[in-house]
Amino acid sequence: MLIRSVLFYFFLYLWTLLLGIVSLPCLFLQNKYVRYIANLWIEGILWLLKLTCGLIYEIRGKENIPDNAIIIASKHQSTFETFLLFRLIKKSIFIHKKELFLIPIFGLYLKKSNMIAIKRDEGPKALRKMLTEAKQKILDGHSIIIFPEGTRKMPGERPDYKTGIAGIYKETEAAILPVALNSGFYWPKNTFIKKSGKIIVKFLKPIPSGLNKSEILNTVEAVIEEAIKKSLK
Repeated sequence: MLIRSVLFYFFLYLWTLLLGIVSLPCLFLQNKYVRYIANLWIEGILWLLKLTCGLIYEIRGKENIPDNAIIIASKHQSTFETFLLFRLIKKSIFIHKKELFLIPIFGLYLKKSNMIAIKRDEGPKALRKMLTEAKQKILDGHSIIIFPEGTRKMPGERPDYKTGIAGIYKETEAAILPVALNSGFYWPKNTFIKKSGKIIVKFLKPIPSGLNKSEILNTVEAVIEEAIKKSLK
């Protein structure tokens, strides 16, 4: 798997560089063309994972994905779900740190994609700005992908859901689509080596708007963690 992982990253960097350079004219077009390029890039990544590492995926509960804008609250165990969720959810965006704009080539496309960028060192000001933009994005029909724990977790690691999702939930008055997964078994954090197998991503039933802050945080954690314990090990 070490050799397979080396091959994956080699072809990933090659694919990213090639597509990024060839598609530069799209930066002068509408945002929808940049999303098309992003989806093509992700499809290439998924194909490379299967070809080099023997890593495939299965989607469950796709019928639970609504047509309207929603908050997607996902367990976060690897980089894999950042790619896949963006690919699966139409008109989806992320909340990301502004420093990502500095990444060569990738940063150009990220800036063009018009997601919600925040400067963490601005403190409460950044939070207020983020909530205002999140509300407007929902009103414009964009779904917002959030990882409530804020960072990747190893399978079995103690959950640590942050209150940030409750603030966005209250501000946007949007329902939440919980997502459970087991990607950490095959693409663990802080390691170069991938493992062959099948990543399962399960969309659970949406949680409606209208709950209070403590209720929504506890509910999101409970439904995601229970789904992981029951069927995703």
